[in-house]
Amino acid sequence: MAGRIQKDSCISAASSRSQSTESSESEWEETNCETDLTDLTDLVDDSDAEPVNSDGRAAISSNWLFSDNIRPPEYYQALVDEPDKSGDAQQQYSEGSTVLLDGIEDHWFRFARYIQRDPQKILQSLSLNILESFFDWRLSQRIGKGGRRLRGTKIKNSLSTYWKVFRLVHERATDKKISGEITRGMHKVLRKLAQKHGLKSQGREKACMYIEDLTEVLRTNLTTTEKRYQHGRLRIQLQLYLQLAGFTANRPGAVLELRYRHIRVSVLRDQKGGPNKILLEFTFEFTKSFLGVKDINTFPIPERMYDQSFTFSPHAILLGLIFNDRAFAAPSLTSPEKLSALQIEPGYNQLPLPLKPEMDDIPVFRRVIKKSNGFDVSPSKPMTYLVLRSSMVRLGQITGFKQVTRPYVLRYGAGKAFNENGILVLIAAKGSVSEALQNLMMDHANIRTFQKNYLHRRVTADTAAIVREVEPQESVMRSACNMSRWIDPNRPWKLTGEQAESVNDDSVVRSLVERKMRLRQRASRRLKGSPTPNLEYNTLKRRIANEKARLRAALLKEIQERYESEQPVRVIERQLAGVKVKREPKTDSYFSNDTLPEQRRLIETMILRPPQPTLKEEAVRRNDAINAVIAYCEIQEGDMYGSRKRSGGRPEDMSVTKEYTLSQSKVLERAKEVVFQKRPTICFVCLGNKTLPLNVRVYSYSRPGDLSKHFKRKHLLNIQEGESLECRLCKIPLVHKMDFQRHAVQVHGTVS
Repeated sequence: MAGRIQKDSCISAASSRSQSTESSESEWEETNCETDLTDLTDLVDDSDAEPVNSDGRAAISSNWLFSDNIRPPEYYQALVDEPDKSGDAQQQYSEGSTVLLDGIEDHWFRFARYIQRDPQKILQSLSLNILESFFDWRLSQRIGKGGRRLRGTKIKNSLSTYWKVFRLVHERATDKKISGEITRGMHKVLRKLAQKHGLKSQGREKACMYIEDLTEVLRTNLTTTEKRYQHGRLRIQLQLYLQLAGFTANRPGAVLELRYRHIRVSVLRDQKGGPNKILLEFTFEFTKSFLGVKDINTFPIPERMYDQSFTFSPHAILLGLIFNDRAFAAPSLTSPEKLSALQIEPGYNQLPLPLKPEMDDIPVFRRVIKKSNGFDVSPSKPMTYLVLRSSMVRLGQITGFKQVTRPYVLRYGAGKAFNENGILVLIAAKGSVSEALQNLMMDHANIRTFQKNYLHRRVTADTAAIVREVEPQESVMRSACNMSRWIDPNRPWKLTGEQAESVNDDSVVRSLVERKMRLRQRASRRLKGSPTPNLEYNTLKRRIANEKARLRAALLKEIQERYESEQPVRVIERQLAGVKVKREPKTDSYFSNDTLPEQRRLIETMILRPPQPTLKEEAVRRNDAINAVIAYCEIQEGDMYGSRKRSGGRPEDMSVTKEYTLSQSKVLERAKEVVFQKRPTICFVCLGNKTLPLNVRVYSYSRPGDLSKHFKRKHLLNIQEGESLECRLCKIPLVHKMDFQRHAVQVHGTVS
């Protein structure tokens, strides 16, 4: 048997067998091995064989051992002799977790300074008394850094989470876990502190966004004019995020970190003889990676033909983004019409549509940056979670939801759909979604994670029907448990101008404003001219703004609570008095006077156009929707100019009402005549920016001084380093900021 070697797994299984007899040799050869036994002659050439020792073993020379190694043995000997690096093996946390741990560590250092103790020493010698004092101090804080008023901890579970994170902070700082005795004692301490500070035992409701709720939000995002995005691409990106998060149940961070290398596009043959479909495959790489890197999940989403609308179509949205970014590797594939002309060759079942390799690391969801001519899409920076969350919360308010529409409601709703056997549109498959598949899709170790953290506390089963052994009213129960049940388009979600101004009469605000005016007057007398704001003045100014924001939030909450209790009574009394309920068509609310032409085109192609009778016409319908998305990604919606009132209003000759009665070319011609006057009231930079809405481009300020303020605030202050400047009206490149200002005053009469 000296002429045989085997894989390590087979050697361990055969090590107890005798190799001296033919019978044992036969048994050894018949063991279950992954590969056949390999002859030594297959590995070593007899002509170059090493000399053999007296015991039959090969005499291995050091030259053969180290001839192909990249590093010499001294390198590894130095590593062995280095000091202990056990601290390097500590858990590596994600960026978000690191921010959380750093924040709690900062609280610990502030607490130590407050009690005049060494933070490292008391962290090394923890006791229940120290921990109780620290958490009691933390719960008592009302003012944070920079004089900010803290929201405070109100829920008992938040305190428990804070304790869990503190344990990680301690382990990261000392390389040791907190003893079990202290951990057990802290349960009693936390209960005591929760009772002392009046913490609630029940947290906020974890709302689930079902498919009916998602339909309303997607429709609102496409049609609303009450929320203006800085750039049109943001509206399109949010539409795609809502679709992907609702279909895949991925965490918000995993979806926002999607790169083009994670997307595969192909034309797929239908094995049953139907028309070819566009297949999108999404690989979510940046998932939660606690306890190590996890396997990557891939979600294939096939195209659905003859759907009632493209509201749920990630194909129309994503293909629009890809065409807008010119990301297809094929140079001639530049439009959806050319995509529709592609066919799968005989003998193949798909036609891959590869993307450019240089686009691999480009995020699909990108943030918007300020430039001298307005807003533009960043070429490489991803959209932030804060922008996503604020946009979703505002969309939920505009839709009329009572619950707060956080990004995680999509994960809760999709997880609930998976758990209910995937019968919804979110999973179009025969049979059920198994527990193993659900854990795979949601990236959970077992089903207990879903039951503890994701399962809705509201029972969605018709328990009365189950006990009575009658058919459950599933549709009624679904209506009773979804977010759409609470939709009220008239629910107040923002203050009117008069309500917002009412906080100025608050006694605290008035006293702060008086202090600010006294500081300004003293500085003005001392400097005999324009006062230079100092630190005290700026701090007071920021405090006034924070106090007004707090009062407005409290006023809005009071108005909403009063509305919730009084509105049902008013509706009941009005109907019993004989007032008929108005029934307006849903499509009437899709358009308003503020709807942009590009947005109208988006609504008509994505929502209103019905399925077509033939495959060719249906392809044209899809292509029109994609082209509408491409066009919308090029515009700015005008959010950079805000919704605040401007003093003086608009001159009558450039009013919005007359603006739309004239043709666009005539309006632009009249505006171009104005910007070449000595002291114009129209901004030449905005007028030359074709991505802005027409009413923003030709907006006329009441005085030339107001135009100068706008020019400095919106254009000069937003010039980025390395940005190429130009006057798009005169088609003149401008190298430096001073050239930009000189051209503005000499040619267009705009003083800065």
